[in-house]
Amino acid sequence: MERIEEYLEAIYDLQKKGKVAKTGDLAKILNVKPASVTEMLLKLKEKGYVDYSPYRGVILTRSGEKIAEKVKKHYLIASSFFKYIGIDENVAEKLGCELEHHMSEEVAEKLSLILDYRKCKDCRREIKRLSCVNDGVYVVVSSPGNPRCGEKIIVENGIAKKEDGTRVEDEDFILVVKS
Repeated sequence: MERIEEYLEAIYDLQKKGKVAKTGDLAKILNVKPASVTEMLLKLKEKGYVDYSPYRGVILTRSGEKIAEKVKKHYLIASSFFKYIGIDENVAEKLGCELEHHMSEEVAEKLSLILDYRKCKDCRREIKRLSCVNDGVYVVVSSPGNPRCGEKIIVENGIAKKEDGTRVEDEDFILVVKS
């Protein structure tokens, strides 16, 4: 599926520039031979991801566009996250490109939450590990399972509990912001 996604993303990028994707353009972008592009475009057409006419070009169908948009979103989230944590821009973009095909929606959502909280210029929220906060009410930004993102956590006398009173475990792996 990864190779299919790379083709769909390349076509998507060309379409966003107002161009019809041609076999030669895709061959250059993807660093493959034009014959390989033609073969893949026929497969993509068969799967319903593109409308392809030899010598005229290729455009994405709605289902192909949805996949390309998801991959593009995952790339932007992953590369932005790596840049945010101080990874060199070129390395961050390479890692983003590698992860875009393997990232679940849940991972993308959690990374987005972290990036969104940190990008907010007017906001005074700071993301912290649950194990490092004082007493108060917090919202989960990232968690390996339970509690889920968005749930409120109440910390009293150094003990973290969900709103239903259930004690929270694995506090070192849960990121929160003050509510």
